[in-house]
Amino acid sequence: MSSSPHRSRGDGEKRPRVFDSNAKAICWSKADTVLGRHPERWRKDAAGNIVCKRFYNCLGCLCYEYDHIIPFSKGGESTADNCQILQSRVNRLKSDKYNIDSNQLKDYSCEVDFTVNL
Repeated sequence: MSSSPHRSRGDGEKRPRVFDSNAKAICWSKADTVLGRHPERWRKDAAGNIVCKRFYNCLGCLCYEYDHIIPFSKGGESTADNCQILQSRVNRLKSDKYNIDSNQLKDYSCEVDFTVNL
């Protein structure tokens, strides 16, 4: 398995494996905001987990990763339309599966008791 940030299509054209900064910005902005929290810092992932923008690509319960909704290995593109944020643990367990609903994703989640200060 290649760790290259690009992979060739059948026609020889390379396609990016990672999301560019524009796709990441759009992906973050599409995620639901958290009531009572700064919207640039806090979001809910596709399973409803609260994540913090500061904790990207780590393994704690507030950490998140950018996920291919249709997995890259299954032909999914690295575009904003195919991007969602997921709690890192959820993304790792989701792996290359697709057609998973938010309830199934929630089963993989860390439990965090997050209070809202209004």
